[in-house]
Amino acid sequence: MGFKSKGINWTEVDAAGTSRMLPAGGYVATITGVEDVESKEYLRFTYDIAEGEHKGFFETDDRVYTHQFTRSYKERAAGFMKRFLECVEASNDGFRLDGWDCDPESLVGLKVGILVQREDYTNSSGEDRARMNVEGFAPIVDIRNGRYKLPEPKDSRTEKGEEQASSGSEYLADVPF
Repeated sequence: MGFKSKGINWTEVDAAGTSRMLPAGGYVATITGVEDVESKEYLRFTYDIAEGEHKGFFETDDRVYTHQFTRSYKERAAGFMKRFLECVEASNDGFRLDGWDCDPESLVGLKVGILVQREDYTNSSGEDRARMNVEGFAPIVDIRNGRYKLPEPKDSRTEKGEEQASSGSEYLADVPF
């Protein structure tokens, strides 16, 4: 059936908005996948929101980059990985760092608190855009009780534009203003 023969009354159709974006905030997330990027020495995590009004936010989002973050396991970044793993340990009964075999796949299904920050930037085409970055971690009890400090929104538009924004950025959404 062709476009014309569908007979859609376009005055009754709701127009789609721009891409939806997870609001800045603290969230309980479930790790849904882990990829070891050995050549660059980091783990790439995929997640979804596990609780609250945004539960399942990424359930039908096939743009996997919108719900990923990375954690480096390079020697100079070991402290940041340790902080993340401590938050995972504090958030999951039965997961203990002192007994963990370092298998990234064993993290799938576990929960962790994430802190999501908005970043405004200018892309390589000169367009102002916004995206949401996972900028920190917390035990889920702290997220549930509101005991976390949300990072201030970041504005990279006055910096180096896309080059600055894409260098290691962990983003959830990439939408125009």
